[in-house]
Amino acid sequence: MRVLFVTQYFPPETGAAPARAAHFVRALERAGHQVRVVTGLPNHPSGEIQPGYRDRRGARERAGTVEVWRVWLYATPRKTAGTRLWNHLSFALSALPAACSGPRSDLVLASMPPLFLGLTAWVAALRHRAPLVVDCRDDWPHAAVALGEMRPGLATRVLATLARFVYVRAARVIAVTPGMQRQLAGRGLDSERIELVTNGADTELFRPPGNGAGPDPGSGPTTPPRSFTVLYAGTHGLVHGMEVLLDAAERLRERTDVRFLLIGDGVAKPALQERAARDGLERVEFRPSLPPEQLVACIHAADVCVATTRDHPFCGETIPVKLFDYLACGRPVVGAVRGDAADVLRASGAGVVVDPGDGVMMARVLASLADDPSQRARLGVAGPPFVAQQYSRRALGDRLVAVLEETRGRAAGRPVEPRPRGAYRGGKRALDVTVALALLIGFAPLMLLVAILVRLDSRGPSLFRQRRIGRGSAEFTIFKFRTMSVGAPDLASHLMGPASSHVTRVGKFLRRSSLDELPQLWNILRGEMSLVGPRPALFNQHDLIGMRQEAGVDALKPGVTGWAQIHGRDEIALQEKVAYDRYYLETCSPWLDLTIVVRTAVIVFSSRGVY
Repeated sequence: MRVLFVTQYFPPETGAAPARAAHFVRALERAGHQVRVVTGLPNHPSGEIQPGYRDRRGARERAGTVEVWRVWLYATPRKTAGTRLWNHLSFALSALPAACSGPRSDLVLASMPPLFLGLTAWVAALRHRAPLVVDCRDDWPHAAVALGEMRPGLATRVLATLARFVYVRAARVIAVTPGMQRQLAGRGLDSERIELVTNGADTELFRPPGNGAGPDPGSGPTTPPRSFTVLYAGTHGLVHGMEVLLDAAERLRERTDVRFLLIGDGVAKPALQERAARDGLERVEFRPSLPPEQLVACIHAADVCVATTRDHPFCGETIPVKLFDYLACGRPVVGAVRGDAADVLRASGAGVVVDPGDGVMMARVLASLADDPSQRARLGVAGPPFVAQQYSRRALGDRLVAVLEETRGRAAGRPVEPRPRGAYRGGKRALDVTVALALLIGFAPLMLLVAILVRLDSRGPSLFRQRRIGRGSAEFTIFKFRTMSVGAPDLASHLMGPASSHVTRVGKFLRRSSLDELPQLWNILRGEMSLVGPRPALFNQHDLIGMRQEAGVDALKPGVTGWAQIHGRDEIALQEKVAYDRYYLETCSPWLDLTIVVRTAVIVFSSRGVY
């Protein structure tokens, strides 16, 4: 499988996003897949293009079987809303020609945010005629609004619309935490298309030291020889709530044996440094970001590692990546976290959870651990086996590969000989296009009215996109007018009866009149459906899909109406439905198609047999 991976962040850049991208690529390479990465010139997190790439408009590199195409982007150390916007937009624009060129890809993988590169990846997926998979690392812009980093308004509505535009067109969306998975599903995204692939630790690099100790990460003439080191290693961002560490350091001012080492970069770092200097926190030391190979030695040398988030409910849906690295190295962890991160830390048995922002409790726990080496040892040994079993990046990479392979397999389907054959097939396609185009033009005012009524009747979009199974049992997206409330389960019509609470008031009328099917005219123009053929099965109707494969019915293109539809629509058993589909496969002809269309019109007006 040839995979195109569009990501703004990639090694030699450091941080959670480049590390996740690198391990995804390694997993795909291990599985024997060809990977082409389209990324930016390395500048994250400092904002300065790294030496060796300056004054270059781009670069092409090869590491083993992996091709890396680096494109120009605007980079600056000055972090403002405007500079970030141009940084993200410039990459999305520069990456578009690179993503759309090159050999055809079988699948496009995009790492978001930034959101704009989602459009780049979507266009590339259209160009390569390949399914799109989105790795959603952060729930933007909803997270920014919830955390107060952005104000609700036109900009956030545009960004939210952009995010939804990409998500609903993706074959799969990957969430990094259970909380994010719940959030996406709660906004009406098909829950069956959301896959959970969490972050984790590279257990081949982040592992306990061989001798149980490592070099002191910063010992020198001003450092007590036997100081108790509290380590924070990661991004210094606005959402990380690192102020709690300075609060704890202030309360432990009299403990000359305790020092804080904060490694990393980010927008919050200058303010943290300024406060530490102003308050005279001499035993708080700041270091720049380190590559993973150097960072692991610092973790080994630390006595306790800390992870923090802001005291906000939305932060409960995040899990700091550093948490897994600490645990994998066998270090005791104190987490000022809540929600999913707190659940992980408690389950590991390797740390202590305190409330985010509670500097008093943070100081108290750190002092207790400083005075109790046996407790530190007991906590430390629990981390490595926990991570190895549940959060190894290698295992998580294999999970990603399985998701991508399954997605590609569903999109490609199974090899079948298309039916019908010969001139009849060509004539049928020509008629499909002609009729569908004419009906779309003729029914345009009615479809606009229906779209307005759907929006007025209930919350959510007018159009409903759903995964269906087409020719060769390949997966495609069907378009319908939404007849159910947002968040309703994906069930076949015969399982969602007329009295279902999920069906809206307008939806009941649309179902009885079959007006909800009108957007499928677009599926006909796209070549995914025909006017006449077996009704497309839902992606999770495995029994119906299997019976149709056995009968060879999936050699036919699915239809808006069919022989089974005029013999009972939603009220007949699956075995009977497949028997009718098989009859159509064996006897289809222009005359039979005309018969089906005429009888369908009669049935639609009578509303017979529809739920």
